[in-house]
Amino acid sequence: MFGKLKELREYEGYTQEDIAKVLKVKRSTYAGWESGKDIIPFRKLNMLANFYHTTMDYLVGNSPTRKQVLEIQTIDTKVVSKNLREFRKSKGLTQKEFAEKITTSQANIHKYENDKCLITTNYALEFSKQYNYSLDKLIEEKKNN
Repeated sequence: MFGKLKELREYEGYTQEDIAKVLKVKRSTYAGWESGKDIIPFRKLNMLANFYHTTMDYLVGNSPTRKQVLEIQTIDTKVVSKNLREFRKSKGLTQKEFAEKITTSQANIHKYENDKCLITTNYALEFSKQYNYSLDKLIEEKKNN
């Protein structure tokens, strides 16, 4: 799932200790994420994408191409909440139906959509997979045209 983490780290010439310092975690914690043993928190995934100037989609293997992007320094939970709610409604889904599709509870969807907490990485990945939806798009504020 996170195979690009090691590949990119080695390509850029960093050690696990270097990246752990960037993310402000222990090396063993980062090693667990890199190996796929543990799931990297969504905010740390964003930090890593910023560090490498690439997309979260590339880091998790959703995109085969490494793109250079403008970073979103911090994830605004209000933006993520709004994007999730608007997406769900655009598909005509109830919170319960949406929850079932991404294998979580309706209570979690309610919390995510009402800015009570940030969606977890595993549910964001499932959402991305089920609906072919970009993780990077999920955290981006929509521009009014």
